[in-house]
Amino acid sequence: MNVEVRATGLRAMREKRGLTQRALAHELSISQNYIPALESGARRPGPKLRQALMKFFNCDFEDLFQVVMVNPESSAEQVLSPREHRRAG
Repeated sequence: MNVEVRATGLRAMREKRGLTQRALAHELSISQNYIPALESGARRPGPKLRQALMKFFNCDFEDLFQVVMVNPESSAEQVLSPREHRRAG
């Protein structure tokens, strides 16, 4: 199994703040092409960028990201939900 962290909430957070993709990239000092790649799922944010995004938006991990287990053989995906896990525990 492969673990992927996807920026599934990034577009909503960015739009809520009224930021363009270019403006957000500028604020984070990253390439302006990286934001649309993150929002489309073509790229995965690394640990430093995840931290920078959470700090910038002043939010929790779960507000911006989704953790997905991917079976490399079948491409089957299972979304891990930390919030549900915390409530059940």
